[in-house]
Amino acid sequence: MNASNETALALPAPAELVKRSQDAIAAVKPVVQKHYMDRIDGKQYLKVAGAQAMATALGYTTGTSTCRYVPGEDGIPGRWEAVATVMLQGVIVATGISAVFDDERGWGRKPHFARMGMASTRATGRALKGVMGWATALVGAEGSLSEEMPDNGPTMPQDASEAPRRLPATSKAPTQEKATRTVSGVCAAVSEHVAKSGKSYWRVALEDGSEFTSFRPLSNDELQGKTVELILRDGQKGPVCEDAYDITEVL
Repeated sequence: MNASNETALALPAPAELVKRSQDAIAAVKPVVQKHYMDRIDGKQYLKVAGAQAMATALGYTTGTSTCRYVPGEDGIPGRWEAVATVMLQGVIVATGISAVFDDERGWGRKPHFARMGMASTRATGRALKGVMGWATALVGAEGSLSEEMPDNGPTMPQDASEAPRRLPATSKAPTQEKATRTVSGVCAAVSEHVAKSGKSYWRVALEDGSEFTSFRPLSNDELQGKTVELILRDGQKGPVCEDAYDITEVL
């Protein structure tokens, strides 16, 4: 019996493979649904970070083979372009290519590190869909990933347009404590900025492309590349990050 036949005989039966895959997804489903889903237009979409969590449970690993800036030419805008791979036991089983263009709505004004991170994230998502796109249904998500959906506008308070002026209320409502919520994902970078008023603030960018402002100092060295949980409150012009925690070891 040759080696190829031995390998073929060693493979589990299709029914067993399906059950193993379903059990693996079921094990990570609660974490994925809690931390790695976006609700867009009333539908649930899986984030690339969630797809990576599911892929890990199935035995896949991902990596970015190239990520580079391509200047615009011949009428095509400049872009950050990335190629990502999915591997199984060290063998490449899928490849994904994607980009973030300079004229892309919602992205053209963002810093290069954010566009570079999103290009890599999108490429990873495309590669993962090739081998486990079927699994999104098992967590109640749509077939497309969150990062593939059209951008709905700025996420940073400094990028948003001025809020509409409101008429003064007839009576002052009692002061209430502002509610908070949490979001989580892999931190792409933290950068410090100075507003026109001279006040410092920090931008926290996640690999899914979302960005938030913090008026409390945050460290890029401590958070970059880590899975973080951000505590957000609603500010006057958008969500503001109250604090950030490294939850890499928790998951």
